[in-house]
Amino acid sequence: MDPAAEIRDTKRKKEYINMLASVADSEYGIPTRCPCGGSIIHEVRGKDDYDTLPGKRFFTCKNYEADGFHYRQPWVIGVQE
Repeated sequence: MDPAAEIRDTKRKKEYINMLASVADSEYGIPTRCPCGGSIIHEVRGKDDYDTLPGKRFFTCKNYEADGFHYRQPWVIGVQE
């Protein structure tokens, strides 16, 4: 492997790991913005979505995907912190 290509690949991996650490550390308290740049919406789970806890509230990224880079935090956790 070319040394320059290996250095670029290593830097890209370090940036990715640093981003994951930043996301994990920033999940305390009430979020204001998502790391992806999206806004945070206040989501309320409807009765049709889930039987046992209807009306449960979340702080959720507008562009939420379950990939680890977007927020979906229970409202109770954010308020307690």
